[in-house]
Amino acid sequence: IDADNIQTHVLHGELGDNPLETLAVVAQDVFMPLLTSPANQEGWPDVVAKEVTDNMHKFVSNVYVTLGQMKGQTQLPLPPQSSLPQPAGSEFTLKDQDKIHILESAVIMWTRQIKDVLKANPDAALKVPKAYPGPNTELDFWTERAANLNSIHDQLCSEKIQKVVQILELAKSTYYPAFERLFNDVKAARTEANSNVQFLQPLRKYFEKLEMMDDFTAIVDLFKPVVHMLLLVWRHSDHYNSATRMTTIMVEICNDLIMQANKFLPGADLIQMEPTEAVEKLRLQMRVLANFKQFYFEYREKSKVEVPDRPWKFQNSSLFQRLDTFLERSHDMMNMMATCVQFNKLERVEIGGTKGKVLTNAIKIIHQEFTEAVEKFRAVEYDVMDTDASQFDDDFYTFRVIIKELERRLAAIIIQAFDDCTTIGSTFKLLDSFEGLLEREVIAADLEKKNDELLDAYYNDLRDVQEIFHTYKDRPIVARNAAPYSGAVAWVRGLVERIEEPMIRMTGSSKGLLETEKGAEIQRMYDCLMTEMNEYQGRSFTTWCDQVAATSDEKLNQPLLRGAEASPDGAAPALPCKLCVNFDPDLVRLLRETKYFLLLKCEVPESALLIFQSSDEFRQQISSLDLICTIYNRIQDTILAVEQPLVQAKLDAVEVLLRRGLGDLNWRSDAIDAYIREVMDSVKEVDEILATIKNNVVDTVKILKSWEKNLMFERKDGKTYTFEELNDAFNQLIQQRHSEIRDGGKEITKLLSSSNRVLKVSKAHASWRAYINYFSDIVIDGFSAAIIRTIRYLLTQLDPEVLTKAEGAPLLEIQLELVQAQIVWKPELAEGKVGKSVRDMLAKWLKSFCEIGNLMKRLDINEGNYMKELEEDYDVSDAMDEVMAASLSNEQRCEEFKAQFSRFDYLWTLDLPATLRQFLDAEGQTLPSGGRDDPPLSKFEEQIAKYKALATDVQSLPSVASVGWVKVNAKPLRTALSTWASKWTNLFTQYLQEKVVNSMSDLYAFMDEANLILDRKVLGEVDESEADHDGEAEERSLEQREAENVQKKKALYDIMTCMRDIRRREERTDNMFEPLRNTVTVLQAVGISLPEGALKQLESADHDWKLLKKKMFTRKEQLTSLQQTEAIEIRRKSDAFNERVDDFRRFFQSRAPFAPPGSPELASGSVAPAYKIIDQFHHGSLEGYPSVHKIIAESKQLQEAQELFELFQSDYLSLQRCSEELLHLKSVWDMCSTVMCTFTDWKKTAWDKIDVEFLVEETKKLAKDIKQLNKAVRNYEVYRLLEEALKAMLTSLPLVAELHHPAMRERHWTLLMQTTGKQFVMDDKFCLGDLLALGLHNYVDACSEIVDRAQKELNIERALKKIEDTWAGLSLVFSPYQDTEIMQFTVDDAITEALEADNLGLQNMSAQKYVQTNPMFLEGVAKWQKNLGTVDSVLSTWGDVQKKWQALESIFVGSADIRVQLPEDSKRFDGINADFQDLMRGAPDITNVVEACNLDGRQERLENLLSLLELCEKALQDYLETKRISFPRFYFVAPADLLDILSKGSNPQLILRHLPKCFDNVHNLTFQKDDLGEPTKLAVGMHSGEGEYVEFAGDCSCDGPVESWLSNVVESMKNALIVEFKKAIPTYDEMPRTQWLYKYSVQNTIVVSRTFFTQEVNEAFEELEEGNEDALKVEWDRQVQQLADLIDEINKEQSKLDRKKLITLCTIDVHARDVMQRLIDERVEDGMCFQWQSQLRYYQSEKTKACQVNICDAEIAYIYEYVGNCGCLCITPLTDRCYITLTQAQRLVLGGAPAGPAGTGKTETVKDLARALGVQCYVFNCSDQMD
Repeated sequence: IDADNIQTHVLHGELGDNPLETLAVVAQDVFMPLLTSPANQEGWPDVVAKEVTDNMHKFVSNVYVTLGQMKGQTQLPLPPQSSLPQPAGSEFTLKDQDKIHILESAVIMWTRQIKDVLKANPDAALKVPKAYPGPNTELDFWTERAANLNSIHDQLCSEKIQKVVQILELAKSTYYPAFERLFNDVKAARTEANSNVQFLQPLRKYFEKLEMMDDFTAIVDLFKPVVHMLLLVWRHSDHYNSATRMTTIMVEICNDLIMQANKFLPGADLIQMEPTEAVEKLRLQMRVLANFKQFYFEYREKSKVEVPDRPWKFQNSSLFQRLDTFLERSHDMMNMMATCVQFNKLERVEIGGTKGKVLTNAIKIIHQEFTEAVEKFRAVEYDVMDTDASQFDDDFYTFRVIIKELERRLAAIIIQAFDDCTTIGSTFKLLDSFEGLLEREVIAADLEKKNDELLDAYYNDLRDVQEIFHTYKDRPIVARNAAPYSGAVAWVRGLVERIEEPMIRMTGSSKGLLETEKGAEIQRMYDCLMTEMNEYQGRSFTTWCDQVAATSDEKLNQPLLRGAEASPDGAAPALPCKLCVNFDPDLVRLLRETKYFLLLKCEVPESALLIFQSSDEFRQQISSLDLICTIYNRIQDTILAVEQPLVQAKLDAVEVLLRRGLGDLNWRSDAIDAYIREVMDSVKEVDEILATIKNNVVDTVKILKSWEKNLMFERKDGKTYTFEELNDAFNQLIQQRHSEIRDGGKEITKLLSSSNRVLKVSKAHASWRAYINYFSDIVIDGFSAAIIRTIRYLLTQLDPEVLTKAEGAPLLEIQLELVQAQIVWKPELAEGKVGKSVRDMLAKWLKSFCEIGNLMKRLDINEGNYMKELEEDYDVSDAMDEVMAASLSNEQRCEEFKAQFSRFDYLWTLDLPATLRQFLDAEGQTLPSGGRDDPPLSKFEEQIAKYKALATDVQSLPSVASVGWVKVNAKPLRTALSTWASKWTNLFTQYLQEKVVNSMSDLYAFMDEANLILDRKVLGEVDESEADHDGEAEERSLEQREAENVQKKKALYDIMTCMRDIRRREERTDNMFEPLRNTVTVLQAVGISLPEGALKQLESADHDWKLLKKKMFTRKEQLTSLQQTEAIEIRRKSDAFNERVDDFRRFFQSRAPFAPPGSPELASGSVAPAYKIIDQFHHGSLEGYPSVHKIIAESKQLQEAQELFELFQSDYLSLQRCSEELLHLKSVWDMCSTVMCTFTDWKKTAWDKIDVEFLVEETKKLAKDIKQLNKAVRNYEVYRLLEEALKAMLTSLPLVAELHHPAMRERHWTLLMQTTGKQFVMDDKFCLGDLLALGLHNYVDACSEIVDRAQKELNIERALKKIEDTWAGLSLVFSPYQDTEIMQFTVDDAITEALEADNLGLQNMSAQKYVQTNPMFLEGVAKWQKNLGTVDSVLSTWGDVQKKWQALESIFVGSADIRVQLPEDSKRFDGINADFQDLMRGAPDITNVVEACNLDGRQERLENLLSLLELCEKALQDYLETKRISFPRFYFVAPADLLDILSKGSNPQLILRHLPKCFDNVHNLTFQKDDLGEPTKLAVGMHSGEGEYVEFAGDCSCDGPVESWLSNVVESMKNALIVEFKKAIPTYDEMPRTQWLYKYSVQNTIVVSRTFFTQEVNEAFEELEEGNEDALKVEWDRQVQQLADLIDEINKEQSKLDRKKLITLCTIDVHARDVMQRLIDERVEDGMCFQWQSQLRYYQSEKTKACQVNICDAEIAYIYEYVGNCGCLCITPLTDRCYITLTQAQRLVLGGAPAGPAGTGKTETVKDLARALGVQCYVFNCSDQMD
């Protein structure tokens, strides 16, 4: 660029302050008209013109939109006025349609912009995590939204946009209606936004004060105006009156309040503040925040008056969730600070007394521990007032736990000091020392019983004794072993001693105590009580003496023994399972009373003394017999089912002896002692045998336990092993353990043999085999336990958490090394050579553990081992999986450790020279000549510094680290990394060094050569030496002169080349000297020096280079005329060569093999001619034309000459295209050769050896290779033919695979020849080529259809054959009916399944076209359809007849009552019975199903029997229906059971077994008994299936028709529960719940408990509304305490019924606790909330006092169906949802259906709901087995 051309080469102008606005104007008003003008688009294709116009419109629109976005506005870009069509009337031309398209594009863009604005969400700021915006955010949102929507509305209403809309409306554009709707949306949104701004604007000044105010207490003044204005907005605004909007602004106000609170009292200051000051500030802060909530609740109540139609009904949890959380945090902190104030007083407490020093030290320790707990809490790193700091809850809970423990300890100290006090004064002094702390809950509870004075304590004690005496004098509290009368006397004497001694002491030592009014009262009470107790002693002894005479000597005539469960009044007829001594309890009581009265020094009657004299003899006999019973009972209790057969014979002998004691011998018999010895010997023998074999089992278990104790893996003293050490240690240990286990296995075998010898039983006996199996299971369990114990220990050595807690060292040390450019583990972690990796080592250990199963022979077969059982043991597998999981987890951690080294992998993975080249290419500079120069020196400095820093980083990496159970030694790797970092630094410094040296060497070599060339003479230039020797020149020959001229002409070209080379490197060389000097400086700075010669050359190079350039310019002026002459000659040669190139291009295009030479088709013979032509063009000649390479070489020579003489250079593109096309042709024909040769080989493949899958895969590979050819070849004809050949092959090969199907028959091949019109012979010579010759790719559908026909016909043949074979083997099974001669038949499931499957298969076959068109198939299918249809019909009818006959036979034949009630039908059934028996007698003669069912007349005979049976059945059903109407529960009783009930209804005892079928859980009734002990027909109580007994409120008559007295039972059942419910309600609060729950039935216990739970929760909600915020928490605490009490009861010894009752109640209470927890967690404040209303709530009706159950809006009366003690399922949230749904359905008289997978508890949930409502639940099932 110079002064002359700058105007034409450079476009210039001014750039203003707003370049984007300038661009918009220029683009809209300049470029748009120019580019879219029709005049300027003349000659353009329509597509191009349209695309330019569209893109220009889009560009202008985008600029316009961007301008609006910069201003914070939404600008709608307008289309240019020139794009507006001008329709003639309502018609638009084609060109107008293009313009309309432009307008529609604009509308689309407007729509997108407007929708983005409309979609803006005011709540978005609240949804940003951990962002808590204030209310100003809400105001700013609506202000910006209103401004934006106003702007959009104004633009939409503008004239230009309205004109666009009108045009779209006239053009009936599909965008017009949508845009109209959008416009309406904008108007609505604009109205809403403007309204909201108008109503919210007055609040802004208050919100700004709230955000910026510094005085925290002053913000209270803002609350009332803010809430008042919000109510005004709610009342008057048409838009800002939704719960969502009000919730948002309230939440944002709460955010600012929390921000102000944190500013007023920062968490960091609070935790370090003085506790007293902190408490005051926290109290002030909570009061301010509570004021805001108070104002809100006041105005919420006002809203009910001000806006009654829509008052504020927001969920408090949604408004104040974060504020409440903050208040709760403040409350926690205030509690903590108050605790600090109280506990700090302990520092000054001193206690006197005997224990004073010890107790004082203990208090100081408590204060010290408290101080440490506070300091630990103060050391937390988070802000304690930050509600997002979840760690606070854990830390605060820990602090509270410590405080609770300290309180308990402090209470214990105070109690000790209290007990240590000797006077009342010292007691009060002690209490004063702990002022404040005594109010704490734990301490106050412990001191409560110490607050009464001594006199009050004695008075209370006196009253207690009086109350105990009066309460229990009729049932005195005696020891378990004490006799009742003597025990009563001893009991009352104990009470006398309790009050007598203190009274004596008080009377003797402190007379003043009794002189007071209180003392006199105590004296009177004492005297009265002593008189009563003395009289009681006398009465008790007299009563016993009167009873002694009534004790008869006949009690000694009873048998010696009795069953433990039998009545002692008589001997049991059979030997019971348990025995006991039958010594009458009356005699025992007599002896005991006598003994204890004698000890109490009372005079006993003479008759009692006579019996007491034989007590020692009785005692010995009882003791011996009791020992016998104990041994026998122990045998019965402990003998295993597998042991009993082994000693059965001896047990039988013992039982014979025991029967004598049960019947023959009594306490007056003479031979009792001999009998006892005989029985004792027999029983002990059996017991010793059992003890021996049991001891052998115990010894076996000990051996197994020793295996478990002696681990198969050990670690010595936390040692860290190398891989080899660990492996060797394990191998040594495992050999030792295996040896021990092998020896132990032998010992176990000996123990088993010992048991066999003791038992003296054959080893082949079945009982012994069963015992061996039991013994083997113990051994297997021992093996499993030993393995699992070892693995668990191994896990403790592998588990990182365990190692961290124990501060243990890693188990194994491994190394990280750099080997062959890879970071590798030594040894390998995961995979390596067998036994050479850590994982392999662990796997080997686990395998060794399991191999202990190989060390012992099986006990059952004496061969083999227990390996299989151990491999299948789930626990062993699970433990091994845990080890491998721990190993894999640690491998992952090791790899993570390795990763910090792997990030340096480029140091050794990257090739240094290659990376250097990439650096030079990436950072190098492009020279004007097109070449590349080195990067700037600063880049080299950066790289050198980078790798220097890298070396420092490497040194900072850890050299040793513990990763889980592995210690990693990375020292070798770190050393290698340092070495590599040095190599990289040297790479760049070496390059710079070589660059300086090489640059100088290259420059001086170039300058030396250039000087020589420039000094040479050229042709036409006069040489001085030639002028002096003209005569000599004449003498030279002509040849010599011509040779010299050639040399001189060549010298001209050499000089011109030299000048060109100097010009080329001039700029680069001029600029290289200074960088080289800087490079030398940099190298010297890093300690690298250069050779002295190179430095000297660098100093003189600049001067020498300038001399060379000067010499070049001088030489150029000398040769100017010669240059011009030579240039003219070069132009002439260039013109001639251009003509040759054009001619060669035409020849190449005509003769190159773009298509197969000499043939329109592609064949194998086309390849060789094509190759020949390509070779000729490549390196030969063709028809006198040179090769492509030769003519290109000529062009390059000519181009070089043009460059030397600064002429225009021709590019000769046609020659380049020839060269490229020649290469493309070569690649295409190579592919053709491959494909043709491959296909030729395939076609020779024999028919039975064709592998179609392989051929298809290979063909696809060929097709893929073709696709990878250069895209330019796709226009060649040869490429198209090649593609077609491959497609034909890919089409034909699948057809070949289908024709290979074995279903192909001769007829199908004939059909194929007819289809293709070609003939072939299927013989041994038939090959793939013969088949492809048919042109299968032209008959794809026809071939597929032929193969499909063959396959379908083959399937039909096989199916018919399978049906025939199946039914030939299916027969009916006949067996006697109920031990009679009448036969009954059974249909096997196989027959039913075959019938269904084959009928369906035949039906499908008959519809197939290949059956319809084949007469043979059609006939076979029809025949089998008829036969199987008959089988289906006959079996169904026959089965119905048999089932109905069996059901009616026992009724009409066996029931006389039914025969009387239904005489006509009984006669009809007699005829049916005879006919059916005759049929079944002949039926077994033919058992094949098809033959039996297709006998002539059988179907008609069965149908006749069925119709007659149905008549009998209907008559019977009509009779039963009358009974069901009378007692509807009969509808749910099976007909057979109902008939049994009706036939025996007059005898209630026979009906009891059917009660469970009529009632939910009434299984039995208790009846009154008459004088003879026989049950009457008056029931007095009911029993559940679990054995619970409930007494009826009144007698229940069970006389008369059964349906009538069962109705009486129903009423009595309900009345009994109602009466008990009414009794249980008042007593609930009168005694502890743990006592109350044993008094009533399970059902009423649960109902009353749930009733009181409902009442308590409702009361808690009432307290909550009255301001008690802890009401729900208190109720939760009550539920937790009740649950704890229940658990304590469960852990006690309980009966089976009571335990089940407690567990059921516990389940209910757990749900109640969870309900309370949920109410607390969700901050529920109202009893009408859904969380509470959705629960089953039990109430007692005020009027009827009956129970009622409410849930949601359903009110359901409790029905009082007795459910017994059946337990209940765990109640989950899903259970609650089911209850809600089903009860709502019940309320609406609809059905409910729980849905879900099988086994998830749907049925049980419905049954639990029915029991909860006291409703009977009927479960129906479609299976025959259901009752």
